[in-house]
Amino acid sequence: MSSALAIAAVTASLKDLLNDGLLNNDLSNVGSFSVGAAPLDRIATGDKEPNQLNLFLYQVTANLGWRNADLPGRDTQGNRVSNPPLALDLHYMLSAYGSADFNAEILLGYAMQLLHENPILTRDQIRTSIGTPATVDGSILPSVFGTLVALDLADQVEMIKISPVFLSTEDLSKMWTAMQARYRPTMAYLVSVVLIQATNTVRSAPPVLQRGKDNRGPFAVAAPPPGLTRVRAAASDLLPSMRLGDDVLLIGNGLDSSAALTAIFENPRAELIQELPVSAASLPAGLTAHVPTPVEDADALNNWAAGLYSVQLRVSAPKIPSWTTNAVAIALSPTISVAPLSAAAGDTITLTCSPRILPDQEPHTLIVFGSQSIQPKAITSPANPQQPTTVTFDVPVVAAGPYVVRLRVDGVDSLPVTITGAQLDFDINQQVQVA
Repeated sequence: MSSALAIAAVTASLKDLLNDGLLNNDLSNVGSFSVGAAPLDRIATGDKEPNQLNLFLYQVTANLGWRNADLPGRDTQGNRVSNPPLALDLHYMLSAYGSADFNAEILLGYAMQLLHENPILTRDQIRTSIGTPATVDGSILPSVFGTLVALDLADQVEMIKISPVFLSTEDLSKMWTAMQARYRPTMAYLVSVVLIQATNTVRSAPPVLQRGKDNRGPFAVAAPPPGLTRVRAAASDLLPSMRLGDDVLLIGNGLDSSAALTAIFENPRAELIQELPVSAASLPAGLTAHVPTPVEDADALNNWAAGLYSVQLRVSAPKIPSWTTNAVAIALSPTISVAPLSAAAGDTITLTCSPRILPDQEPHTLIVFGSQSIQPKAITSPANPQQPTTVTFDVPVVAAGPYVVRLRVDGVDSLPVTITGAQLDFDINQQVQVA
């Protein structure tokens, strides 16, 4: 890798390449000439301007191929563990000046031919250009950097490549205007890549003498890890969601693992997480988790909320850190009771909802009466978190007959059904008879 003098070393090498190349050609008709590397606004121009080639570094950009090499440079304690290289692309403007007609064009043509025939700065060229006597060294730098040498550029892993860049008239105009200089014939070049790397002391790990206890290597599990493919209510494959008190069937691959498994139910909208034990199911690739009822868990009304859940399995095995499987979605429907079951238009119906409706869910709560969506008249959640929420609404003007009542919370409807074997029927206790 190169030192901080690498940019100056590249400019010096390019300048020497152009100067030697022009000297090796007989340009006596052009007259004396020189090769410089000054900013464009410092070059004297006019009727008596000298014959000159000028190589100006106008931009430095990051090299995308090397930008993320050797990251990170420090460990978790902040100790330096590597010296990542600073990879740079150098952008040059090669301008030609002349005291007579065609002199600038002749110099620019020869220079472009030289760079075309020498698309790479070889290591020998760099050593010759910045060798003894050193044209670029650390003598002008502060003492802490005074020992730097530019010859490191010849030893970096990447060769220095030279590529022409054909700028548009607009780009050239903008650059010359910004530098407040008189325009002269110009060609742009990209020189890549320059790798600058510090030589600071780094912290290195000691050599590995044993791999694991008694040199037996790491503990490995050859079987594929458990994974979930589907989660549904165990009572019926036709149910679109689960309810409090339901058994939930978890179907996947590798679930017969000897590792300890628990099911994690997470409702990100309500910010609720519950972890339940699992047991073997009747299916060969399934497990069962039981969602508690308010009778089984007095806090179930408050620890669960209607809505969409993601379900994962937490895997805990000896000698291995615990981890979780992929997540599968399932909805939790509210469970309701309806009173009274007979009413007339305008009468008030009361629904008791389990689990409780959260304050953020109240604006997204609707009653579906038959096929009509009705805004609730009132939603009341008692101060006691172990008590269910009550929702009241007025019966709309409809024709006489039975109407199925559903409560929709966060887009999830209650299930107005009963299950007999594999048969689903409407629950008569969730129907209102309108006279």
